[in-house]
Amino acid sequence: MRIRHSLVLILAAATLVTGCGSSSGQEAALRVWEPDDALQRADKALGREVGDGRVTMRGTGFLAGGLDKTLEAGGEGPYRLDLACDSEESPRVTVVLSREGGSGERPFDVACGTVGEVTRLNLPAGPALTVHVEPTAQDDSPPAAVLSWQLLTVDPAAVQGCPDALAGCPS
Repeated sequence: MRIRHSLVLILAAATLVTGCGSSSGQEAALRVWEPDDALQRADKALGREVGDGRVTMRGTGFLAGGLDKTLEAGGEGPYRLDLACDSEESPRVTVVLSREGGSGERPFDVACGTVGEVTRLNLPAGPALTVHVEPTAQDDSPPAAVLSWQLLTVDPAAVQGCPDALAGCPS
């Protein structure tokens, strides 16, 4: 009997250490958020479905530092701003867009997660755009959210949905 009890304890310990027999141990190991991995996931998400668009500007930043970027959007063709957020703590981030000489600013919620979602906003050519994200409060812990973005020029025939996200579109 004593050997049998020891064998059960050894098997139980092995199961806990290796995660065998339980998916929750494996899920916990897979859900560890690392900044470098988050950057790669966000960049990979942006690379999907670019289509015939041409990337004119691209960047990435940690949400702890916020974002304040001016994007040149002159020319004749439309643009598309793609935003990807990866975070373990924030379910969303609010990105505020405005246009030089425009009639104000407009907030957009961008989903954050580790699933590779991309928010795509169509914008016509015109004055420069300002993209702003408020910095998040941070203690001494490392950043826990990253935002990647890219501005593309697209063929007018490729614009789907609302042609001017900043001006707003009918529902």
